[in-house]
Amino acid sequence: MKTRHKFVIGGAVIFGVLAALSVQGLQEMTVYFYTPQEVLAAPTDFQEKTIRIGALVQPGTVEWDARSIRLAFHITEDSMRSIPVVYEGVKPDMFREGQGVVVEGRMQNGVFEAQQLLVKHSEEYKVDHNQVASKEDYYKSVIQ
Repeated sequence: MKTRHKFVIGGAVIFGVLAALSVQGLQEMTVYFYTPQEVLAAPTDFQEKTIRIGALVQPGTVEWDARSIRLAFHITEDSMRSIPVVYEGVKPDMFREGQGVVVEGRMQNGVFEAQQLLVKHSEEYKVDHNQVASKEDYYKSVIQ
């Protein structure tokens, strides 16, 4: 066998191994995005499995304990059925009732224990003109 053929075969084997490891690594890191209805339809399928759920924070269900840094609320898609969520960590500034959220964590005995809480927001940024005026007044007062 020629040296050139050995290099081609060796390169193909190395490429195949690297491709297989990459695919396996991506599959282990992938966290799927589910809706509350999908999770509620088969809750036992999601036990002990890290998942992401995208939904709305159900109004009237938010309980924030600043001392223990614990946030409890329900997420819903249709306001009919909901999933209770518990999150221990700093509450995002933009978190509020009716807001879209993505929670990542695990279902434990009917309660979703979130390790990560992401708040959806619009891509549009609007400046309140009253706020701009007050900032300008503040800066002027500091400079003088």
